[in-house]
Amino acid sequence: MVRKCLIIDNEDQTEEIEKLIRDAKNDGIELICEQFSVGDPEYIEVLTKGAIDIEKVISEYRRRFSGVVFHLVAFDYDFEDVKINGVELIRQLKANRIFRNTPKIVYSGLMDDILKTIIRDESRDNAVTRIKALVKNGVIDYLERDNRDIEIRNFFKTNIESTDLIIEEELKKFPDLIFEQNFINKNLVGKTFLEIAKHIEANDQIRNEFKKEIIQQTIAYLTTKI
Repeated sequence: MVRKCLIIDNEDQTEEIEKLIRDAKNDGIELICEQFSVGDPEYIEVLTKGAIDIEKVISEYRRRFSGVVFHLVAFDYDFEDVKINGVELIRQLKANRIFRNTPKIVYSGLMDDILKTIIRDESRDNAVTRIKALVKNGVIDYLERDNRDIEIRNFFKTNIESTDLIIEEELKKFPDLIFEQNFINKNLVGKTFLEIAKHIEANDQIRNEFKKEIIQQTIAYLTTKI
């Protein structure tokens, strides 16, 4: 099975990605790894007056990666931007229905120092708020930069792909297909696979109802008639 990851950094990661893919292959993992440059002064498509522009980031991401399902996304913490760091970028992307169900890691060459600074320099309430922000965005780990690629490989060696991502990936493989007209959920009747994928990305209730109905109909289809 091909696994896909995305690295979001403000520095060029070409050499690191090439090595990561080679090392993953040695682990028996067929890995496709892309990079998305956010904060790189030369990648002006996501900048306004030299600063990260979230609307442009979202637009550029959708332009480049529409229809792609990543199994893991790695975010640099420090983009050297006044307002946007890796955690804030995750929050903004999730608010725009990007990577809502995708496992995420955040890395930095100074991750331990960042966490210590939050605890030492902030008031108790502010520290709690900032730590909660680190925890609640679906991030599975916070890493030192030097450990990033090892942990990406470990993730793919030890983690089973989630049902949500499997469904999303299969729907996006065949975006123009349409299910037969037998959905109980009327929001999905007559919709293309891509339209359904967008529906379930945006609405947790519809996603859960869709998964439940798919499971029920699959069981009914596979059950021997007596």
